This record gives sequence, C-alpha cells and structure tokens, in this order.
Amino acid sequence: MLLIAAAWTPQLVGAQPAAVPATVPTPVSTGAATIPTAIPAPTIVPSAVPTLPPASASLQLPYPAVGTPAPGVTANAVNPNVPQTITLRQAILIGVAKSPTLASARGDLQLAKAGVDLARVPILPNLSGTATTAHSHTNAGGASGTNNGSGGVGFATTDVTSNSLSANLTQLIFDGGRTFAEIKSASASQVSFIDTYQRDLQTVSYNVAYAYYNALAAQRTTAVDYETMQQDIVQENLVIAEYHAGQASLVDIATVELPVAQARVALVQQQGVEAGAQAAFANAMGLDANTIVRPSDDGSGTYQQVIATAIGIPTYAKAISQAYLLRPDLSSAAQLVQAAQDSVRAAKLGYVPTLSGSSSLGTASTDAHGGTFTPSWSVAATLNVPIYDGGATHAAIEQAQGNLTKSLASYDTTKLGVQLNVKQTLTALISARAALDATQAAYNEAATLLSATQAQYKAGVTTLPLLLNAQVQLTTALVNEVNSIYSLRQAEQAFLYATGQNT
Repeated sequence: MLLIAAAWTPQLVGAQPAAVPATVPTPVSTGAATIPTAIPAPTIVPSAVPTLPPASASLQLPYPAVGTPAPGVTANAVNPNVPQTITLRQAILIGVAKSPTLASARGDLQLAKAGVDLARVPILPNLSGTATTAHSHTNAGGASGTNNGSGGVGFATTDVTSNSLSANLTQLIFDGGRTFAEIKSASASQVSFIDTYQRDLQTVSYNVAYAYYNALAAQRTTAVDYETMQQDIVQENLVIAEYHAGQASLVDIATVELPVAQARVALVQQQGVEAGAQAAFANAMGLDANTIVRPSDDGSGTYQQVIATAIGIPTYAKAISQAYLLRPDLSSAAQLVQAAQDSVRAAKLGYVPTLSGSSSLGTASTDAHGGTFTPSWSVAATLNVPIYDGGATHAAIEQAQGNLTKSLASYDTTKLGVQLNVKQTLTALISARAALDATQAAYNEAATLLSATQAQYKAGVTTLPLLLNAQVQLTTALVNEVNSIYSLRQAEQAFLYATGQNT
C-alpha cells in the first residue's frame, strides 16, 4: 500500500470526502487521451501509516463500487427491536431468543417431562367413580286375566328401574421394582434432553460468534481494499504529474495503471463477500438476512487495539478434563446409557409376578322403582403370575439390550469426537495466536520497508516497480493481519465450544 502525499481519510457514512491535495490531480481513467496537462511537478512526502476506521462504520460506497450499481441488494431493512451496531453479547442473546433450534429443543424437554409423568402413573393410586342408572322391561308369556278381549292368551309385563353409585380404588402393591426402573429410565432420558438443550445453547452461541467475527473480518478487508484502491489512484495521478514534469515515461504510467485496475476488481469482489457475511450474521441470529445489523469490535476503536487473546493456553490433559466435565453432549450420551440400562432391568422384571389391591364402596337401589338404596363394599387383592405371554417379554428384553448396545456405541463415538475436537481446536488456537504475532511483525517490517522505499524513490535511487512492490507487500501484510486477528477470535470461540465453556 503506497502512503505518500497527504494521508487518505476513509469516506464513512456521514463524513465528507477527503480534500484532494493541490499538487495531485483528480483521479483519471486509463489512456493517454485523458492525461491532464500543465500540472506542476509533485512533491513526494512519505506519510504515517493510517489505521483502519471502526469496523461498525460503513464505507459510503455503492454496490458494486465499480460498474453499474445494483440498489436493493445489500441489507437495507431496519428492525426496530435490534440495534444497527451490536456487541457480541447482544448478538448471542438475540440468537438464543429467536433460534428455531432452541424452540424445537424446548419442545423435546416438554415431551421428556411427559414421559417421566407417565412412568410414575402405575405407582400412584387410581381412584374412579361410577354412577349407573338402568330401566328394564320384560314380557312373560302365559295365561293372563288381562287379555285383549278375544279370549286369547295374554302376556305379563315387568318394569324395573335400578340405580347405583360407587367409588373404586386400585393400588399397585408389588411388581418387583419394574415401575421404579421405568421411572429411572425416563428420568435419565429427561436429563439427557436437558443436556442436549444446553449443548444447543452453546451451538447457537458459537454459530453467532463465528458469524460475528466473520462479518468483522469482511468489513475490515473491504476497508483495506478501498484504502488500497485510493492509494493506487493517488500514485497513478502522481506519476501522471511526473510525466508532464518530464520525470516519468509512458511506461511508468502503464505500470501504475495496472494496480488501480486490480484494486478495483478486488474491492468489488470483497464487497460481495462482505454482503454475504452480513447476511449470514443476521441469519445466525434468527433475523431476516436483509436486516441492517453490524458487529462492533471488542470495545476498541481500531483493530490494532484489539487484545490478542484473553484465554490462557492449557495443556491437552487439562483441556480434555474440562471438556469431560463441561460438555453437555457427553453428559447427554452418558444419561442415555443409564436410561438404556434401566430399560433392560425393567424389561427383565416382566417375568416377576405383580400384586395389586382394589376396593370399592357404593350404594344401589333394591326396589323395582329405583329406590330404597342399600350400601355395599368390597376389598380384593389380585396376584398376577406370568406363565406364558407368547414371547412378548423376551422380545422386550432383546429390544432393550439392543438400545443399550447402541447407546454405549454412541457414548464412545461422542467421547472420541470430544477428544478430537479439543485436540484440533487447541492446536488451532495456538497456531492462530502465533500467526497473529508473525503477521504483526510482518506488517511492521512492510511499513518500514515502504517508508524506506518512498525515501529512496524521492531521492531518485530506486525505481517505480520497486516502490509499487513495497506497496503491494504492505497491503498484503495488512490483509494478513486483519485476517489473523479475526481468525484468532474464531479459534478462541471454537476452543471454548469444544471444551463446553461458551455459556
């Protein structure tokens, strides 16, 4: 990135464009026909390396910046309930509130609770009330004095009304512990769903954080590409001015025109990347992809002030121990194993006799007109001994044992996944931290090299291609530094997610 003449001021929303120095002509298109004439010889003065604008500040650029604008493509919808500039904590809270994944997980929790309630039903008393009323009419054949007057055989009729009211109580007394095993199985499944919900919370937090820093990196890179293009245009105009002062040739003009064209291409491409990253960030929070919402840096005005990392680098042994204690998905898998073991025990107890008691208390009519009530009661005990059920109990045991085998394999798979996840994210975190240190050192060296090359070019002891090469090296170093900063942030979030610490 060439930093000469007056330092370029980023054109932000609400800001006025930077004034063009008197010795620098207005940016021009390529081609000899557009080269201005009668321009004084420029004075080349190296300037300080500027910092990038805040990430939450939007460059006042059409999309695309070069070519025919396409209005209405980038985010332009304002959600009154969401700030347009948002912190990471705010973004995660919005994601948790709006996530369809968490809404589905809450439904699973309700179903799991219902399963526990149903498993408890057999051990609770069952009380029911019964009220009946009936009217019967019968005809009895035979001789009767009440005939139809023709001397034929008549029929005797009987009408009876009966009413009754009773209360019935039944209670399981003994089933060998089968019901309690089923309750334990259902309770373990409920805990598993709770752990799954907690992991879903962590997943939403990680996805929002990853999209947050991805959007930040895209915004920063767009700012770098825009600054690169502006500096390339300044360089182009200075060389044109040198040409008219007799200090440069047409070859020099062609040499500086190529970086301008390349910078425009890079800026347009990066604008598309930024728009996609912004849409992904809104989507990760459960918002419309067209919503205007920009991430702000971690309380820093410029990216150079962002703290490298606040996470201590643990050993693998410590990291995996944390993951074993904190990962809800591993706990969920363990609870499913426990639930499967209790289900096997409950299925095997299907061969055990069951004892239940019942009692009833009621009253019923005793006359033909449904009156004259007389109370009644009964007490009974029922012993049910399974002798042969067609193999139903044996099939239930086989099914429960199959589920246990699968749950054990699932637990082992989850544990292996945790180990790999922790190992990979730990090494990625260490590499990202070292890469940031290296890119910061490379950026400082590139800035020093550019300043020295600018001084040499001013003194006429170096060539324009070497000056442009130093500019490219600084631009590359700046882009690498930007990417390294937010790659580190993403690596931090991935490590916290792998160890179950991102609550």
